[in-house]
Amino acid sequence: MVQDRVLAEWGLRGDWRPLRSERDQTWHLTTGDGPGVIVKLSHRDEAVGTVDFQIGALGHIARVDPALPVPRMVETRGGALRSMIRGEDGTDHILRLLTYVDGAIAQDVFAACADPAGLRRAIGGFVARLSLALRGFFHPHAGSNRHDWDLARVTALAPALPRIADNALRAQCAQVLAEADARIYPALARTRHQVVHQDAHMGNLLVDPAEPTRVVGVIDFGDMLHGPLLADLATAADCFPDAQADPLAILADVTQGFDAVCPLEEAEIDLVFDLCCLRLVNTVLVAAARHDPADTAPDLHLGGGHKHGAMLGKLLAVGRTEATRMLRRACGFPVPALMPDPAATQAALIAQREAAMGKVWHFYQSPLHLTRGEGAWLIGADGARYLDAYNNVPQVGHSHPAVVRAIARQAAALNANTRYLADSTGAYAQALLAQAPAGFDVCAFVNSGSEANDLAAQIARFATGRHGAVVMEGAYHGITAATVELSPLTKAPPPHVACLPAPDLYRGFAPDPATSWAEATAHLASAGHAPAFLMVDTALTSNGVPDQPPGYMAGLAKAARASEALVIADEVQAGLGRLGQFWGFAVQGLEHVDLITLGKPVGNGHPLGVVLTRRALWQAFYAQCEVFSTFGGNSVACAAGQAVLDVIAREDLLTRANRIGDLLRAQLRDLAQAFPLIGDVRGRGMLTGLEFTSDPAARTPATAQAARLVEAMRENGVLVGTAGPHRSAFKLRPALTWTESEVAFFVEALRKSLKTL
Repeated sequence: MVQDRVLAEWGLRGDWRPLRSERDQTWHLTTGDGPGVIVKLSHRDEAVGTVDFQIGALGHIARVDPALPVPRMVETRGGALRSMIRGEDGTDHILRLLTYVDGAIAQDVFAACADPAGLRRAIGGFVARLSLALRGFFHPHAGSNRHDWDLARVTALAPALPRIADNALRAQCAQVLAEADARIYPALARTRHQVVHQDAHMGNLLVDPAEPTRVVGVIDFGDMLHGPLLADLATAADCFPDAQADPLAILADVTQGFDAVCPLEEAEIDLVFDLCCLRLVNTVLVAAARHDPADTAPDLHLGGGHKHGAMLGKLLAVGRTEATRMLRRACGFPVPALMPDPAATQAALIAQREAAMGKVWHFYQSPLHLTRGEGAWLIGADGARYLDAYNNVPQVGHSHPAVVRAIARQAAALNANTRYLADSTGAYAQALLAQAPAGFDVCAFVNSGSEANDLAAQIARFATGRHGAVVMEGAYHGITAATVELSPLTKAPPPHVACLPAPDLYRGFAPDPATSWAEATAHLASAGHAPAFLMVDTALTSNGVPDQPPGYMAGLAKAARASEALVIADEVQAGLGRLGQFWGFAVQGLEHVDLITLGKPVGNGHPLGVVLTRRALWQAFYAQCEVFSTFGGNSVACAAGQAVLDVIAREDLLTRANRIGDLLRAQLRDLAQAFPLIGDVRGRGMLTGLEFTSDPAARTPATAQAARLVEAMRENGVLVGTAGPHRSAFKLRPALTWTESEVAFFVEALRKSLKTL
């Protein structure tokens, strides 16, 4: 009857070979011309919607990825994609024909494959491509095609648990089901969902017999439904050859292959282990539910000598934490070094660093192990959240989505040095110069603030023909050979570097800029040098963010110009809105600068440094020196820099910096009424100096108390650091994205910390 209908409607006759099928009747019909076709006669209970769902999916794949080797529908002579046939019992069945996809069933050749890991990665990549091809497709039946293999409802099979004879396996399955309801499914609901094949395992995947690591097709679309994308990955990973296999190595290979084609999201990589366990439990429970109790060989229903049960036991023995670490490493995600004992984890990380990096200084008496950053917050390995009031690097907050997207998308497209033309570099330079003072028309790109300050110093020395430098005492300008000499905070200055005394208005010290400059240049002259430049962090951050006498910076610049020295504004910490205006030197009344340097925050932590100057200065220098940084200003770095500028403008962060910064300082001054240890609150925008004094009358620096407060603040969930000549002040440099809630949290944490002293 089927043969007659196929001949009548499709005009095909030939040799019929029955194929194994779980639900439908299926034949391979060869006509002597080509590979033939597949004839499918649906089960009498199969809904028309289910078949049309499959037909629609295959049509969608043919449109969006025509080269993907999946069956294609074969139309009848009248152009229909299916037909109805009535059986002898009077029930209707759906009849349809599909093209035959040639290849060997993967599980039939797996044992002979010389590179099983390569095959597993190929399977992951192929299934990912299939998932991408199904993205955007939907059918009304997609949400109702529920069946026993639906990984989003494995817990519905729990009544089959008592039928599992093996006590240990039954307990393991129950454990996973309990985890599913409590943790896995709520987390899975927050991941990507779409129409998924959910049956692309080694029994339905075809490979080239001559090259078994090349997947050449997939068949059987009967288990498709709308569900989590991870269901396709978990099903693909069900390629365990026997009970002796290493399930974690197999899962890592398939996941790596899948991620290479369809990148996983952070929430998804952390659920891969769980979905694999659910797939194994699903297989065990389906087999148990369908097992005939009269069967005298109950173990056979699991196949491979309890293969899936053995894989589940091995995975659970490894544990979710260690397995997820391995999967993250396989796919290039950050890998937290987690151990059951946090102290052991910390000790292992420190030992690892010292073995590979030498002795490294860490913040805090007990180093802090961080794994994530979100906006104003840093998250520790133990899940504890810390309000970050110290790191000025994430100008627009940790892992700002706009910056992360810009970096990822540009890195996926191109990352080349600036000897080549790239769209992002020139566009970003123009956008940055649009914010600069009049006359600044050149950007020179490097990779860090240290390099920017180094290059600015070179330009100034070339322009003036001098070697001397003037900096602020206690200043920090970088770690290169040149800039470390300009950083008296970390190294005693050499004879060609003179230091200016830093103002301390809290203690009544207001140095005269002209006098200070004269003393500095006299010091240089005594060593045989004349000043080439004045380099100054315009917020005097390392000095504790002290208030400055009116006209102080302008007076220094005037004195420098009178000595024919150039003025370099180090805006690494004070720029891009930190002081409530785009440029810190403008806030401080420094009207004349010759070079501006940026680093750290300009790319929100991505390596980027910039020197802004006037064309005449740059071109004269470049004509003689042709200084070039291979990856300074590369396309990815400039994409990050552009994203930072966009976020500052779009979220109106300069306005917010002034409003939130003023609120923070007002509440700190209120807190000082109850705690006389707080001697001074100063600053502008989102840069605040908080001075502690052990004797308010004498204004004695409370160095020891400040150090203890740093530790106490950490215990209360806030990260801070000290600055100033006596290390008795907090320098608070939070992201420009702080809100009132972060201010309230900070002030309350400080209140609690002060009470402990």
